[in-house]
Amino acid sequence: MAAKAVLLAFLAVGDGLRVPRARLSPRGGAVSCVARFGGTPIRPEEEETHARAAELPSELAGGWEVRSSYSGAEETWVELLPDGSAEGSARSFSRGRGWRAAPREGGKVGWRLTVTMEDKISSPLTFDGTVREDEYVGLSYSGRVLAPSKRTGQPAEVGEFRAWQR
Repeated sequence: MAAKAVLLAFLAVGDGLRVPRARLSPRGGAVSCVARFGGTPIRPEEEETHARAAELPSELAGGWEVRSSYSGAEETWVELLPDGSAEGSARSFSRGRGWRAAPREGGKVGWRLTVTMEDKISSPLTFDGTVREDEYVGLSYSGRVLAPSKRTGQPAEVGEFRAWQR
């Protein structure tokens, strides 16, 4: 797969096309390079669309059961929608702001996932953690719960969580 991506990039550059750099999939292997053939370069809007799609991997979209130490969100669910929005159900939050993912640093397999919900007074409640393969539950997501500090307004850790895809 990597050799195919390199060949595609070589041929496209030889024809004078601009090719965005290939991104590696968190599962290993190259995500396909996107180039418009016919001699027209890729427009910045198209690059932004492709970059946004890379932040919203389809394998993470769907329902997640969440167990948290944060009061009001001890047992809940969160639905990650393919368009980047999120929905959920808990006493402590009323709606979702959105979600995004990035490949884990250091070449590790998996994703770094951030899901932001809003509480009843529209303050952000962020579930920030890593997604890994789990032999018992499939995809597992764990990390820390962040909320704005009452003193500084900066995000502060208010709990921990563990979640798995339903």
